[in-house]
Amino acid sequence: MKAGFRRVKKEDFSRVVLTETCPYEVPIIFSNLGFYWHLKKHETGEGLFPDVMGHLFCRDLSSDYTIPLSYKIRKDENSFRTLSLLHPRAQFRFVEFYKTFGEQVIFSCTKSSFSIRHPSGVASKYYTKSENDNISKYRSSQVVVSSAESRTKYLSSYFSYSGYTRLYRFFESYDFLQLERQYSSFWSVDISKFFDSIYTHSITWALKTKEFSKNHSAVKNSFGAVFDRLMQASNYNETAGIVIGPEVCRIFAEVIFQQIDSDIQGELSSKGLVVGRDYTVRRYVDDVFIFAISDHVASDVYHAVEIHAKKYKLNINKEKTVKATRPFVTEKTKSLKAVRYALAKLIERLLPKTESDEDGVYVPHRLYNRRRVAVDFIGEVKSACIGDPESYGVMCGYLMSALTRVLTQVTEKNISRSFDSSEVGHKFFGFYHVLIEIIFHLFTVNPSHVGSVKIFIASTLSCSFFEAHLPGELNSIKSKIYTCCRDFFESSEYAKISEGNNDHAMLEALNLLVVLKGLGGNYLLPRDTLQRIVNFSAGRQLSYFEIVVLLYYVENIPSYAAIKKILLASIKERLDDLSDIRSSAEKIYLFLDVMTCPFVEDKVKSRFTVALYKQINEKNPTPSQASDLMLRLSKYPWFVSWKDADFLSSLEKKELLKGY
Repeated sequence: MKAGFRRVKKEDFSRVVLTETCPYEVPIIFSNLGFYWHLKKHETGEGLFPDVMGHLFCRDLSSDYTIPLSYKIRKDENSFRTLSLLHPRAQFRFVEFYKTFGEQVIFSCTKSSFSIRHPSGVASKYYTKSENDNISKYRSSQVVVSSAESRTKYLSSYFSYSGYTRLYRFFESYDFLQLERQYSSFWSVDISKFFDSIYTHSITWALKTKEFSKNHSAVKNSFGAVFDRLMQASNYNETAGIVIGPEVCRIFAEVIFQQIDSDIQGELSSKGLVVGRDYTVRRYVDDVFIFAISDHVASDVYHAVEIHAKKYKLNINKEKTVKATRPFVTEKTKSLKAVRYALAKLIERLLPKTESDEDGVYVPHRLYNRRRVAVDFIGEVKSACIGDPESYGVMCGYLMSALTRVLTQVTEKNISRSFDSSEVGHKFFGFYHVLIEIIFHLFTVNPSHVGSVKIFIASTLSCSFFEAHLPGELNSIKSKIYTCCRDFFESSEYAKISEGNNDHAMLEALNLLVVLKGLGGNYLLPRDTLQRIVNFSAGRQLSYFEIVVLLYYVENIPSYAAIKKILLASIKERLDDLSDIRSSAEKIYLFLDVMTCPFVEDKVKSRFTVALYKQINEKNPTPSQASDLMLRLSKYPWFVSWKDADFLSSLEKKELLKGY
C-alpha cells in the first residue's frame, strides 16, 4: 500500500457521523468525534447510559421529525449562506441508512457521463501523515488520542469519489486543456438556489420515473422512499428544499442530477447530437459546463439542461450564465495567474530557492524590512485584481490557504531541530511575523470561515515554534496575533458584515476568540470588546455556538463574571423544558455539551439531569440516581472540546472533509 495510507474497517458504519452528517463549517472547538465515540461504545454494549442513548438517538424516525440547527456563514461581500447541523438522532438514522443502502447509493451514481464529482465506491483507506511531517511534533503532550480516533484519524469521506474533489482542479487539469482543443464554444451554467429548490420526493422520480413513483407511493422501504423520508425527517418534515452543509445532502442531490444528466444526453442523442463528438458536459454538483463545436450546438445543450432540470423543479440562474470562445480564459483566470506569480516572488523573497541542507530543511532569508515585504506583496495582489475587482475576495482565500501551507511546511521541517546561531533565530522571527501580518490582512478584507481556520493554524504553529526556539520573543508573536485580532474587530469590514448579520455573532468571529484564547491569560480581550462581538441585548436569545464558544473563552475568569451570568441564564432558559430534546437539534447539542462543561456548576447540571431522567423513566430519580447519571453524562466529551483539546488534529481531519 502507498505510504501515508492505512486500511479502514468497512464494517465500521458509525464512521458515517465523522464524514457525512456534519458540515465542515463549524466552530474550531466543535466536532463529531465525541458523538462517534459514544455511538461505538453503545454499539458494543459498553456505553455508560444505554437508556439515554436509546431515548435520545436510537429510536425510529419513520413517523417523526427533527429540527436542524441552522446558522449563517459569510458567502461573499454581499451575502451569507445558511448551513444546518442535523440532530444527532437524524445522524444516527443515516448510519443505518448507509449500512443498508450504501451499495445502492454507488449504483445510482453510475448513470451520468457528465458528473465530475460522484461516489464510486466505499472508501477503504484513510490518510495519515508520515513521521517526518506529522503535526504531532508541536501538539500538547497532555492530549490523549484514543485508539478509535487514531484508526479513523484522517477519513476524508465514507465513499471514494470519481472525478475532482475541488472544482479548481478541473480547470487546472489536462482534461480541460483537451476540451479546449476539441471544442470552440464553452458555456458555464449555474442552477439557481439548488439545494433550497430540491423537492425531496423527486429522488424517487430519479430512481423510477415520476409516474411510477406516484402510482406506488405506498411503498415505504425502497431505497428512494427511505432516502426521501430521512431527508424530510432531518428537516422538520419539509419536502421543499434540503438542508445545506452535510455531505449526505450533496449525495442526495447527486442521485437526482445523475438522472437529469442521463435525460439530457438521451434527448440530445435523439436530435443526432453525439456526446464526445458534437458536445460534452462536465458537471460539478450544481455547476454545469457545456463544451460544444459551435454556439448553436451549445444553445441546444443549454436548452436541454433547462428543460430537464425544470422537470425536477430546478431552474437555471440566467444571470450567472457565462459564454466564452477560445481561449477559455476569464478575468478571474488572469487574476489568478498574476496572483500566483506574486506569490512565487514572495516565497522566493522569504525562502531559499534550493533546500539548504541534506534534510531538506527550509531556513528563511533574514528580512531587514518586514513591512516593505508585506506592503509590496499586498500591492502586487491588488494590482493583479484591478481588471476584476470581484476576484479580490477569491484571491484572498486562495492566498490565505497557500501562505498557511508554506508556514506549516517550514514549521514541520524545523520544529524539532536544534539551532546554534542567533542569526538563524532572526531569520525565523521575520518569516513568521511577515506571514502573520499578510494572512491577517487578507482575512480582514475578506473574512471567511476557512480564513479563520487558517488563522488558527498559522497562529498556533507560530507560537509553538517561538516557544521551542525563540522563547524570549514569544510575547512578540503573541502580541502580533492579539493586535491583528483587535484590528479585525475594529475594522470597517467587520462593522459592515456584523450590521448585516446582527441576529447572531459571525462564526468567523467566534473562531478568532478561540485563536485569542490560545494566547493565554495575558492576552484577554476587554469586556466591552467582547460585548461588541456578541449582541447581549435584552430579549435576544444567544445561539448554541455563541454560548459554547463564549463559555470556552470566559471560563471562570472574574473579569468576565457578568458575561458568564448572562450565558448561564440563557442556558437555563433554553433547557428548562426538555420536552422537545428529541426533535430540537439546538437543545440536544446544548444539553450534552453543558453536561461536560467544566465551567458550569454541578447544581445546574443536576437540575437538567433530573428532568431528562424523569422524561425517560416517567418518575423522579433518587438523589443517588440523579448524581450517578450526571457523573456518567459529564465524563466524556460529546461535541465541544472544553480543555486540553488537540484542535490542530481536529482541523486536519476537517480539512479533508471540506465539501466542495
